[in-house]
Amino acid sequence: MFKLIKRLIVIVLIAGIVLIAISFWKGGEPFRWFGKKSEKAGEVIKEKSEEIGKEADKIKKKTEKVKDTTKKVTENIRKTGEKIKDIGGSKTEK
Repeated sequence: MFKLIKRLIVIVLIAGIVLIAISFWKGGEPFRWFGKKSEKAGEVIKEKSEEIGKEADKIKKKTEKVKDTTKKVTENIRKTGEKIKDIGGSKTEK
């Protein structure tokens, strides 16, 4: 457990030193570039999530329609079976 904590602290310190070195060497341009790219990626993710949400809504509506249709068919089959029993009589009535 202590090795894991020690490694995490070392990684954070190294990342901090690298960020400071980049800041001194190239200024803020790499950070601005990263910000712009992450903003573009965020827009793309937002657009795609909207499309996926719309498709999921369509699938849900279709699933509900199939459930309703299956339920209606099952009820009608049950009613038809009861009618056939009433007309033909059951085997125990003989």
